[in-house]
Amino acid sequence: MCLFGTTALAHTSQCLKVKTLYDFDGDTENGELSFSADEIITVTNKDIGDGWWEGQRADGTTGLFPETYVEACDMSQTAAPVLDLPPPPIQLSGQKSQSEKLETLGDEKPWGDPAPTQEQQPPVASDGNDWADDWDSSAPAANYQQPPSPTKSHQSLGISEASPTKRTDRKTTIKVGMNLLSTFTKTPAEAYILGECKAELGDTATSHIVLADVGPMWENSPEPFSCAVSNPVKESKFSGFKSFIAYNITPSHTDTPVQRRFKHFDWLYEQLNKKYNVTIAIPQLPDKQITGRYEDEFIEARRAQLQSWICRIALHPVVSRSEVFKHFITSKDDERAWKAGKRKAERDEAVGGAFLLSVEPPPNTVDLVVAEQTLDTHTKFTRSMDESCKQIMIIGQEQIKCYQGAYKQENQKFALALNSLSQSFELDERPVSQPLTDALKQTSFAFESIGKMYGEQAKSDWYPLLEGINEYKGVLATFPNILGNEKSVLDKQKDVRRLQLENKVTSDEMDDVTLRTEKVAYCVQAEVNHFQHYRVGDFAMYMKDFLAAQIAFHQKIVETLQKTAEHYKSMVPE
Repeated sequence: MCLFGTTALAHTSQCLKVKTLYDFDGDTENGELSFSADEIITVTNKDIGDGWWEGQRADGTTGLFPETYVEACDMSQTAAPVLDLPPPPIQLSGQKSQSEKLETLGDEKPWGDPAPTQEQQPPVASDGNDWADDWDSSAPAANYQQPPSPTKSHQSLGISEASPTKRTDRKTTIKVGMNLLSTFTKTPAEAYILGECKAELGDTATSHIVLADVGPMWENSPEPFSCAVSNPVKESKFSGFKSFIAYNITPSHTDTPVQRRFKHFDWLYEQLNKKYNVTIAIPQLPDKQITGRYEDEFIEARRAQLQSWICRIALHPVVSRSEVFKHFITSKDDERAWKAGKRKAERDEAVGGAFLLSVEPPPNTVDLVVAEQTLDTHTKFTRSMDESCKQIMIIGQEQIKCYQGAYKQENQKFALALNSLSQSFELDERPVSQPLTDALKQTSFAFESIGKMYGEQAKSDWYPLLEGINEYKGVLATFPNILGNEKSVLDKQKDVRRLQLENKVTSDEMDDVTLRTEKVAYCVQAEVNHFQHYRVGDFAMYMKDFLAAQIAFHQKIVETLQKTAEHYKSMVPE
């Protein structure tokens, strides 16, 4: 029996050493491994599935980790071909087994992960807000300008079918001597290029990619809009036993507010991530906070973070037009409507690799060699930017400590010393000494004021800067998966090419795989260009605001010192 990609995908009999590319904060309760960048991990099992491997750190800690976060560091060790099926995979909490996720070639079931099963909640007495509890997910989970539309969308690759219909985006599914090719497909992206994805697209909007001066771009939304998150209110239910914060979300194109809780944002993130994470960056939500979560300062900070998050979603030409997002920002507080929209979103078949069925790229062919070189450039860029952002976060946090600690305290200590000196000078009761005594008191007040300025200043410059950079770290965290998907697709296309040379794949089948590989490359390039477009504007705004706050801060210090210096002019001859 001939296995597809045996060397790369089969269970290895030797341990492979890999080097970590990024930090990964794993969920230890679900058996995941945590590590920092540049560590060496021994891979003990590559057949977990869904893009996960099992490995062991140097300290003996074992667990699961995403394969796109590592690269091989010892190319001399290669996987030994094995013709037996891999051992049973480890079952993760909330994940399907590999046998459930992989499909045979003739199966009509879509590849994309199905919606998570929702447990039925026991009925409770209605208090006017119970619809919200039925919308729990099964697992935790500014003013911008739309870029001008680069060009008019080109025609697609000859795919024109009525909707709704089962679209496979292919002429044929690759069959290699009826072997286990499908069984060793690891990712939704690989399943897509092999023609295994089928989905009923229904009213899923077609996502066009157009060619601009900078390269492929998602076609702009015909009706761009933004969202405002406002009026956070603490509410409770079950006679005050359960408390939560509700926020008003007001889309600019409807100007009608709807009320949402943080868990609803969490549910939306889960649905968007499930649908788009193969090729589109869904930014991470702000971290949850358990203690002190109803303090006014925290509530306002959370409101600002949620507004930044939802505005970034609204800016995306593809995600902003999704039915689940439209439902989230427009559906009013009606229990029946919410449940209907929730069930519809969770039954969406165009998720994961199947989402690519709704994408129409330009008709131009893609040089896959150039695509691989471009992918390498993107990988280096995102890795370097992530490291630089991490350094700014560390330095910024140190500066905040200094502003609120050492700088404030040293100025206030100096103020106390000057005040003590002025009290000493008061012992000299001669009139000639009184102006100097008064001037020293004023100088003491000035440095006390400057100390307070340092203590408050971080809220005006360092906090906003670090908030923006932290938001981008959440976006950057999605790119290892996206870029890793493109790399796995390019590698799979090469494997199919080798099979064609061995006369195990027909020319038509090879052409289909290549067309779908080009579409993945187009999608990833469009997403990277979308990211780069807003990165330039966002970081220019971050630094402009930071420097303006720094200038105002130091000017205020200069003005305070200049005003204080006036007290000494009459005592010193010109």
